[in-house]
Amino acid sequence: MMSSNRGDYASASEWLSTLRQDEAWLSQQHRLQASKPTDTSIHEEDALRRIGRGDTFEFWEIYSHQIEPVISEVWEIAELSLPKLKIQAIGMLSMEWIEREQKCEIENRKEIVAKLNPIFYNDEAEASSFLSEIQGMKAKQITDRVNQLVRARMISEMSRKRELWMVLHDYGLYDKSESNWNSQVD
Repeated sequence: MMSSNRGDYASASEWLSTLRQDEAWLSQQHRLQASKPTDTSIHEEDALRRIGRGDTFEFWEIYSHQIEPVISEVWEIAELSLPKLKIQAIGMLSMEWIEREQKCEIENRKEIVAKLNPIFYNDEAEASSFLSEIQGMKAKQITDRVNQLVRARMISEMSRKRELWMVLHDYGLYDKSESNWNSQVD
């Protein structure tokens, strides 16, 4: 457990570094990592509640969600106790984590759509729609959908087997073997 005495820290930066190793933050980080993508809005609400609507939140907005300068600014506010700052900082660290995950998700999605695009006759909207559609589907549902799209000439006949399987398998969207894929895709 961290000390609640400012004198025990040489700087706001040292305090923040200590918080990043503290059990309270590590527990929250574990909770975030173990959650489902559908829980994101709940975690965002919790984080914003922890940050609050006072000076800390205002600095959070001014510094575009960069925690280090925010902590440096609010460190000097004498009436802000370290336990209260700790709660607010855990809120900011949570938002930082959520925003980083969302950015990775967006970049990952763009990468997948770019690889699916040629398979969908360079129709990016169709590739993107397919990706959204198969999220959470079972393997058999995915191959059934692929067969429908091949028959509708939305997916290239030449790319429907190994090329499409590799994209879906490499990104963890289809976890069965290539031979399973080939036996299911017409």
